[in-house]
Amino acid sequence: MTMSRILVVDDEKTISSYLQRKLGKLGYTVVTAEDGEQALELAFAHLPDIVLLDVKLPKLDGYEVCKRLRADPSTAGSVVLMLSAKAQQAEIQRGLEAGADKYLCKPMSFPDILKQIQAFERSKATGEESREDSQHD
Repeated sequence: MTMSRILVVDDEKTISSYLQRKLGKLGYTVVTAEDGEQALELAFAHLPDIVLLDVKLPKLDGYEVCKRLRADPSTAGSVVLMLSAKAQQAEIQRGLEAGADKYLCKPMSFPDILKQIQAFERSKATGEESREDSQHD
C-alpha cells in the first residue's frame, strides 16, 4: 500500500510543522497551508488523499474550504478530517454538513490523529480491493 498524500491546514505553525515532521518520518508525503485560500491552492495542485483541516483559519474558514473541496471533482474524494477546539454539538454538526468525514476536537494526541488516518487508509484499500474483485468476475 502506498503512503497517503496529506495536506495539513492550520494557522498555528507549531501544529502544522509538528504534524508535517511526525507524518513525514512515517513515510507520508505532507504539505502544509496556513490559511483557507492557500489550502485550496495546494489541494488542487497536490490532490491529497487526506486533508487535516482546522476550522478557524484566516481568509476562508475550514467549513468553506471543506465545501469547496467537496464541490470540485478533483478533490471531492479526499478524506477530510476537521480539527477544532470548537467542541459544541452544533459546530460538529456544521463540520459534518460541510462535508467533513470526521470532526476531531482539540486537543488531540498524535496517536489519535494517526489512528484516524490509518482507519481511512484501511477503508480505502478495502474499497479498492472490492471494486477490483467485482471487475474481475
